[in-house]
Amino acid sequence: MEADNQNFCTRCGHLLSDSARFCPECGARVPGRNPEQVEREKQAIRSAMDRQLRWAAILMLIYSIPFLVIGVYTVFNVDAMADLVVNDPNFSSYAEAYGLTYDEVCEYFEYAGYAFILSSVLGLISALCCWKRSHFWVALVFCVLSVFTGAAGFVAMFMGLIALWMIIAARGRFVEYEKNFEEILSKIE
Repeated sequence: MEADNQNFCTRCGHLLSDSARFCPECGARVPGRNPEQVEREKQAIRSAMDRQLRWAAILMLIYSIPFLVIGVYTVFNVDAMADLVVNDPNFSSYAEAYGLTYDEVCEYFEYAGYAFILSSVLGLISALCCWKRSHFWVALVFCVLSVFTGAAGFVAMFMGLIALWMIIAARGRFVEYEKNFEEILSKIE
């Protein structure tokens, strides 16, 4: 039987249509395809994973840069931020209800500013690792730490978790995993 006219899957024996490229039952690739087409598909997989890492980096930059600015502003303007809270009638009632002093409000803003800065720096480092496709574990751990140290709100956490998923899904394109990834790609017929 010729490879182009294969009627049954060589892995599971499932009946195949004449135009099948993959077995619908087990997912095995139907052999006998054009080598140039196979190479194009491998390159498409590489390109898709590279784009995924670029988007992960972009998402981290989108939330890291603004929160870095906010963190630096907050740290350098702690007194002004505390004055807003203490002197604003809408917020001062909360401070009074929780028994917060002016110094405690200043301390809160200082900690919040440093948390934003830490979160941003971790996100920037993770973004750089993704952009350069190196240091998978640094990119992964710093992305997680960035998401959970900033407490920057739902949108930033959502973007960070999507970036985290993209990093994990594109692990094979990081330099330290590229050899294993290429071995897996070499099995595509």
